[in-house]
Amino acid sequence: MFGYVTVNKPELKIREFEEYQSWYCGLCRELSQRYGKPGQITLSYDMTFLVLLLTGLYEPEKFSGSRRCIAHPASKHTYVQNEYTDYVADMNVILTYYKCIDDWDDEHMFTRKLYADVLLAGKNGRRLKEEYSQKIRSIVDNLKAISELEEAGSDDMDALSGHFGNIMAEICAPKHDEWESYLRTIGYYLGKFVYIMDAYDDIEKDIGAGNYNPFVCRLAHELGVEVQSVGVDNPIDQGKWQELAEWTKDVLMMMVAPLAKEYEMLPIIENVGILRNIIYSGIWEAYYATTNRRCGCAEDKNTD
Repeated sequence: MFGYVTVNKPELKIREFEEYQSWYCGLCRELSQRYGKPGQITLSYDMTFLVLLLTGLYEPEKFSGSRRCIAHPASKHTYVQNEYTDYVADMNVILTYYKCIDDWDDEHMFTRKLYADVLLAGKNGRRLKEEYSQKIRSIVDNLKAISELEEAGSDDMDALSGHFGNIMAEICAPKHDEWESYLRTIGYYLGKFVYIMDAYDDIEKDIGAGNYNPFVCRLAHELGVEVQSVGVDNPIDQGKWQELAEWTKDVLMMMVAPLAKEYEMLPIIENVGILRNIIYSGIWEAYYATTNRRCGCAEDKNTD
C-alpha cells in the first residue's frame, strides 16, 4: 500500500536530495540491523517522510556514517540515524506484520503468513508487542474494520480511508506531548490520502485479478451493473476515466489541505525544503502519472 509519500526529485536541490537519501539509507540500515533482510524489505519512502518529520520537530541527537551495500556496491554512501529511525523502523515492521496477518485471515495468502512469522520471530516479536501494545491494538482494530467494509463491498471511501488514517495517526505520534494532536492529524489525513491513492492507482490491476477495489464498486453503482462486469462487459470509457480523475483529485485535495495546515503550525526548521516538497508536490506524482496513463493528457500539477 505504500510508496506514494515521496519527493518530487526534479524540484529538489542536489544537496536536499542527497540529504533525503541519507535518511532513507539510515532507515534501511536500521531495519537491517534490527530485523535482518526480512525487515529491510519493508523499507518505504513513506516512512522516510516520517523520520524527517519527527527529526525536524524534536531535533534529537543524530549520528552518520558511510558504507557500501547491495543497492550501492560500487561506492560508499552516507546514512543518518537517530532515535526516530529506531522508532519508525519498529512501526514499519509492525504495520507490515499485521497487514500480512490480515491478508492471511482474509484471503489465506500463505506467503504473507510465512513472511509475517519470519519478520517477528523470537525476541523481536515479544519486544514490539510489549512496548507498543496500545498502538498494535489500534492497528489491528482498524485493519479489521477495513476488512469488514471490503468484504461487504463498500464504496464508502471516507470510512475506508478513515480507518487507515487512524492507523497512520497512531504511527505518527510517538509521544503524549504538546505536539501529539498535530502529528495525529497529519498522520490521519496522510493515511487517508495513501489509501485513496492506492485504490485509484490499482483499478485496472484489481479488475483483472477480480480483487476488491472501492473505485470499482463506485463505478458499478454509478453504471447500475454488477461489480464483476466493470471493465469487462462494461468497459470504462475516456469520459468516465476523466470524471473519476477529477473527482479523485478533489477528494485528495481535501486530504492534503488539513495535513499541510497542521504541518505549517509545527516549529520545524531542519529539512523544511524536503518536507514541503513532499507535502505540496511529491505525493501528487503518482496521481498525475496514473491519470496521464489513463486519460492520455498531462494535467496541471499546480495543486496550491
